Amino acid sequence: MNPVESANPEPRESEPAGQPGKPDEEHRVSAVQEQLEVGIEEIETGRVRARKITHQKAQPLSVELREQRVEVRRVSINRAVDQRDPPRQEGDTLVIPVYELVPVVKMQLMLKEEVHVTTKESVQQVVREVTLNSEELVVERRDGADGEWRPEDNDT
Repeated sequence: MNPVESANPEPRESEPAGQPGKPDEEHRVSAVQEQLEVGIEEIETGRVRARKITHQKAQPLSVELREQRVEVRRVSINRAVDQRDPPRQEGDTLVIPVYELVPVVKMQLMLKEEVHVTTKESVQQVVREVTLNSEELVVERRDGADGEWRPEDNDT
């Protein structure tokens, strides 16, 4: 567009503007302003993906199994005693005295019986099959939107 426009819709080339004797024509000057528009265009130049792979491997594992058994045995004593004794340990056996008051011409403390509690322990080695998991991270890269996936170098 021409920066100078005439108010007259069709300017005449034969009549110069502003001549004496002719009515003054109105002249307009228009200002032009340019505007810049900025945008973002996304272009895929490549991609990176990470995958985690879990590996499972059966491996024998040696473990120690411990078993305890308790054997209870009553031993009859029936003997007169003067006082009560507390429970006592004899090797791997716990001895618990059991008392009873019995009428005699006089009251007498009698050791009626002892309860012997023996603890026996056995240990055996056994092998059990267990599953162990390990994980591996694979990073792959591709060039462009449709490129082929290839492993990422871990050297950098």
